[in-house]
Amino acid sequence: MALFSRHRSYTEKVLAFRKKRKMLARIALAILVVGCAQALFLQSFEVDSAVMQPTLVKGDRVLSFPLPVGAVTLFGKLPPLSDVARGELIIVTPDRIPTESWWFRAWDGLVRLFTFQLVSPFSSRYGKDFASPGVYRVIGIPGDTLKLRESVYEIRPRGASGFSKEFGLSKSSYSIKAAAASSAMDRTWRAPAEYSLGENEFFVACDDRSAFLGSPLWGPIDSKRIIGRVVAIFWPLRHMKIP
Repeated sequence: MALFSRHRSYTEKVLAFRKKRKMLARIALAILVVGCAQALFLQSFEVDSAVMQPTLVKGDRVLSFPLPVGAVTLFGKLPPLSDVARGELIIVTPDRIPTESWWFRAWDGLVRLFTFQLVSPFSSRYGKDFASPGVYRVIGIPGDTLKLRESVYEIRPRGASGFSKEFGLSKSSYSIKAAAASSAMDRTWRAPAEYSLGENEFFVACDDRSAFLGSPLWGPIDSKRIIGRVVAIFWPLRHMKIP
Protein backbone atom coordinates (compact mmCIF):
# COMPACT_ATOMS: atom_id res chain seq x y z
CA MET A 1 0.00 0.00 0.00
CA ALA A 2 2.93 2.32 0.64
CA LEU A 3 3.65 2.22 -3.10
CA PHE A 4 0.36 3.96 -3.85
CA SER A 5 0.43 6.33 -0.89
CA ARG A 6 0.12 10.05 -1.64
CA HIS A 7 2.29 10.91 1.35
CA ARG A 8 5.94 11.49 0.63
CA SER A 9 8.64 10.17 2.87
CA TYR A 10 10.87 12.44 4.90
CA THR A 11 13.75 11.81 2.47
CA GLU A 12 11.60 12.76 -0.52
CA LYS A 13 10.53 15.98 1.18
CA VAL A 14 14.13 16.90 1.95
CA LEU A 15 15.23 16.20 -1.62
CA ALA A 16 12.32 18.24 -3.02
CA PHE A 17 13.15 21.15 -0.70
CA ARG A 18 16.80 21.06 -1.72
CA LYS A 19 15.81 21.02 -5.40
CA LYS A 20 13.59 24.08 -4.96
CA ARG A 21 16.30 25.84 -2.97
CA LYS A 22 18.86 25.19 -5.71
CA MET A 23 16.46 26.47 -8.35
CA LEU A 24 15.76 29.66 -6.41
CA ALA A 25 19.48 30.15 -5.79
CA ARG A 26 20.19 29.79 -9.52
CA ILE A 27 17.44 32.27 -10.41
CA ALA A 28 18.73 34.76 -7.82
CA LEU A 29 22.31 34.33 -9.09
CA ALA A 30 21.19 34.84 -12.70
CA ILE A 31 19.33 38.03 -11.76
CA LEU A 32 22.35 39.27 -9.81
CA VAL A 33 24.77 38.54 -12.66
CA VAL A 34 22.55 40.18 -15.27
CA GLY A 35 21.89 43.15 -12.97
CA CYS A 36 25.60 43.65 -12.26
CA ALA A 37 26.47 43.29 -15.95
CA GLN A 38 23.88 45.91 -16.79
CA ALA A 39 25.04 48.23 -14.03
CA LEU A 40 28.61 48.04 -15.32
CA PHE A 41 28.41 47.54 -19.06
CA LEU A 42 25.12 48.21 -20.81
CA GLN A 43 21.91 50.03 -19.92
CA SER A 44 18.89 51.06 -21.93
CA PHE A 45 17.13 54.42 -21.59
CA GLU A 46 14.05 55.78 -23.32
CA VAL A 47 13.97 59.38 -24.52
CA ASP A 48 10.67 60.64 -23.13
CA SER A 49 10.77 64.25 -24.38
CA ALA A 50 11.72 66.24 -27.46
CA VAL A 51 14.46 68.34 -25.84
CA MET A 52 17.28 66.57 -27.71
CA GLN A 53 15.96 67.27 -31.20
CA PRO A 54 17.18 66.93 -33.90
CA THR A 55 19.59 64.26 -32.62
CA LEU A 56 17.00 62.30 -30.64
CA VAL A 57 13.24 62.31 -30.83
CA LYS A 58 10.68 61.28 -28.26
CA GLY A 59 10.39 57.49 -28.13
CA ASP A 60 13.98 56.75 -29.16
CA ARG A 61 15.82 54.21 -27.03
CA VAL A 62 19.55 54.52 -26.43
CA LEU A 63 22.23 52.22 -25.08
CA SER A 64 24.52 53.58 -22.39
CA PHE A 65 27.94 52.29 -21.30
CA PRO A 66 28.32 53.19 -17.57
CA LEU A 67 31.80 51.82 -16.77
CA PRO A 68 33.99 54.45 -18.55
CA VAL A 69 32.35 57.37 -16.71
CA GLY A 70 32.01 55.57 -13.37
CA ALA A 71 29.29 52.97 -12.95
CA VAL A 72 26.87 53.29 -10.05
CA THR A 73 26.83 50.21 -7.79
CA LEU A 74 25.23 49.31 -4.49
CA PHE A 75 28.47 50.39 -2.84
CA GLY A 76 28.64 53.79 -4.52
CA LYS A 77 29.93 55.23 -7.76
CA LEU A 78 33.10 53.74 -9.22
CA PRO A 79 35.96 56.02 -10.34
CA PRO A 80 35.76 56.96 -14.05
CA LEU A 81 38.07 55.14 -16.44
CA SER A 82 38.15 57.83 -19.14
CA ASP A 83 37.58 61.55 -19.47
CA VAL A 84 34.25 63.03 -20.53
CA ALA A 85 34.69 64.86 -23.83
CA ARG A 86 32.94 67.88 -25.31
CA GLY A 87 30.11 67.01 -27.64
CA GLU A 88 29.37 63.49 -26.48
CA LEU A 89 25.98 62.38 -25.20
CA ILE A 90 25.81 61.29 -21.58
CA ILE A 91 23.23 60.10 -19.07
CA VAL A 92 22.77 62.54 -16.20
CA THR A 93 20.87 61.98 -12.97
CA PRO A 94 18.24 64.64 -12.16
CA ASP A 95 18.78 67.46 -9.73
CA ARG A 96 18.87 65.97 -6.26
CA ILE A 97 15.80 66.21 -4.06
CA PRO A 98 17.32 67.20 -0.71
CA THR A 99 14.33 66.18 1.41
CA GLU A 100 14.74 62.48 0.71
CA SER A 101 16.66 60.22 3.09
CA TRP A 102 19.70 58.21 2.09
CA TRP A 103 17.89 54.90 2.59
CA PHE A 104 15.18 55.85 0.09
CA ARG A 105 17.84 56.79 -2.47
CA ALA A 106 19.60 53.47 -1.80
CA TRP A 107 16.30 51.61 -2.20
CA ASP A 108 15.68 53.42 -5.49
CA GLY A 109 19.11 52.38 -6.78
CA LEU A 110 18.50 48.76 -5.74
CA VAL A 111 15.10 48.60 -7.43
CA ARG A 112 16.49 50.18 -10.62
CA LEU A 113 19.30 47.61 -10.65
CA PHE A 114 17.09 44.54 -10.37
CA THR A 115 14.35 45.81 -12.69
CA PHE A 116 16.79 46.90 -15.40
CA GLN A 117 15.86 50.59 -15.02
CA LEU A 118 12.15 49.87 -15.62
CA VAL A 119 10.89 50.63 -12.09
CA SER A 120 11.89 53.49 -9.81
CA PRO A 121 10.39 54.42 -6.42
CA PHE A 122 11.58 57.99 -7.05
CA SER A 123 9.63 58.14 -10.31
CA SER A 124 6.53 56.76 -8.62
CA ARG A 125 6.72 59.40 -5.88
CA TYR A 126 7.77 62.50 -7.84
CA GLY A 127 6.99 61.72 -11.47
CA LYS A 128 9.29 60.60 -14.25
CA ASP A 129 10.37 64.10 -15.31
CA PHE A 130 11.83 64.90 -11.88
CA ALA A 131 13.25 61.51 -10.95
CA SER A 132 14.52 59.84 -14.12
CA PRO A 133 17.98 60.25 -15.66
CA GLY A 134 18.10 62.14 -18.94
CA VAL A 135 20.27 62.41 -22.05
CA TYR A 136 22.32 65.61 -22.39
CA ARG A 137 25.10 66.99 -24.57
CA VAL A 138 28.43 67.83 -22.95
CA ILE A 139 29.22 71.45 -23.81
CA GLY A 140 32.02 72.37 -21.41
CA ILE A 141 34.58 70.44 -19.39
CA PRO A 142 36.69 71.51 -16.38
CA GLY A 143 38.79 74.58 -17.14
CA ASP A 144 36.58 75.84 -19.99
CA THR A 145 35.16 79.35 -20.11
CA LEU A 146 31.74 79.54 -21.82
CA LYS A 147 29.43 82.17 -23.18
CA LEU A 148 26.17 81.88 -25.09
CA ARG A 149 25.65 83.69 -28.37
CA GLU A 150 22.40 83.20 -30.30
CA SER A 151 21.78 79.62 -29.10
CA VAL A 152 25.38 78.55 -29.76
CA TYR A 153 27.90 78.19 -26.97
CA GLU A 154 31.37 79.62 -27.48
CA ILE A 155 34.17 78.03 -25.51
CA ARG A 156 37.67 79.05 -24.50
CA PRO A 157 39.57 75.97 -23.32
CA ARG A 158 42.02 76.27 -20.46
CA GLY A 159 45.20 77.91 -21.74
CA ALA A 160 43.66 79.15 -25.00
CA SER A 161 43.59 82.84 -25.91
CA GLY A 162 40.30 82.98 -27.81
CA PHE A 163 36.82 81.50 -28.01
CA SER A 164 35.70 78.84 -30.51
CA LYS A 165 32.18 77.66 -31.30
CA GLU A 166 31.14 74.47 -29.59
CA PHE A 167 31.02 72.52 -32.87
CA GLY A 168 34.68 73.13 -33.62
CA LEU A 169 35.82 71.72 -30.27
CA SER A 170 33.42 68.79 -30.18
CA LYS A 171 34.52 65.20 -30.71
CA SER A 172 31.10 64.52 -32.28
CA SER A 173 29.23 66.03 -35.19
CA TYR A 174 25.77 67.30 -34.26
CA SER A 175 23.16 69.94 -35.01
CA ILE A 176 21.03 72.05 -32.71
CA LYS A 177 17.56 73.53 -32.80
CA ALA A 178 17.96 77.25 -32.21
CA ALA A 179 15.93 78.96 -29.51
CA ALA A 180 13.67 81.90 -30.24
CA ALA A 181 14.39 85.12 -28.41
CA SER A 182 13.10 84.57 -24.90
CA SER A 183 13.68 85.69 -21.34
CA ALA A 184 13.27 82.14 -20.01
CA MET A 185 16.96 82.00 -19.08
CA ASP A 186 16.37 84.85 -16.63
CA ARG A 187 14.05 82.58 -14.67
CA THR A 188 16.54 79.73 -14.39
CA TRP A 189 20.21 79.58 -13.46
CA ARG A 190 21.61 83.10 -13.75
CA ALA A 191 24.85 82.56 -15.65
CA PRO A 192 27.20 85.53 -16.06
CA ALA A 193 28.20 86.75 -19.52
CA GLU A 194 31.20 84.43 -19.27
CA TYR A 195 31.42 81.46 -16.93
CA SER A 196 34.56 79.47 -16.09
CA LEU A 197 34.16 75.86 -15.05
CA GLY A 198 36.11 74.72 -12.02
CA GLU A 199 37.65 71.35 -11.30
CA ASN A 200 35.16 68.52 -11.71
CA GLU A 201 32.54 70.86 -13.21
CA PHE A 202 30.78 70.07 -16.48
CA PHE A 203 28.27 72.09 -18.47
CA VAL A 204 25.54 70.06 -20.20
CA ALA A 205 22.66 71.25 -22.37
CA CYS A 206 19.94 70.05 -24.71
CA ASP A 207 20.28 70.13 -28.51
CA ASP A 208 16.96 71.98 -28.59
CA ARG A 209 18.17 75.25 -27.17
CA SER A 210 14.64 76.46 -26.46
CA ALA A 211 14.55 73.85 -23.66
CA PHE A 212 16.28 75.31 -20.62
CA LEU A 213 17.16 72.06 -18.93
CA GLY A 214 20.46 70.66 -17.79
CA SER A 215 23.10 73.19 -16.74
CA PRO A 216 21.07 76.21 -17.96
CA LEU A 217 18.59 75.19 -15.25
CA TRP A 218 20.81 73.67 -12.57
CA GLY A 219 24.18 75.24 -13.20
CA PRO A 220 27.31 73.12 -13.75
CA ILE A 221 27.21 69.48 -12.63
CA ASP A 222 29.93 67.29 -11.16
CA SER A 223 31.05 63.87 -12.34
CA LYS A 224 28.93 62.10 -9.70
CA ARG A 225 25.82 62.92 -11.70
CA ILE A 226 27.21 61.45 -14.93
CA ILE A 227 26.21 57.78 -14.92
CA GLY A 228 26.62 56.64 -18.52
CA ARG A 229 27.96 57.38 -21.99
CA VAL A 230 25.51 56.97 -24.88
CA VAL A 231 27.02 54.55 -27.39
CA ALA A 232 24.11 53.86 -29.75
CA ILE A 233 20.52 54.60 -30.66
CA PHE A 234 18.95 51.17 -31.18
CA TRP A 235 15.20 51.77 -31.40
CA PRO A 236 13.23 52.32 -33.55
CA LEU A 237 15.26 50.57 -36.23
CA ARG A 238 14.98 53.48 -38.66
CA HIS A 239 16.79 55.70 -36.15
CA MET A 240 19.52 53.18 -35.38
CA LYS A 241 22.95 54.83 -35.38
CA ILE A 242 26.02 55.65 -33.33
CA PRO A 243 25.70 59.30 -32.24
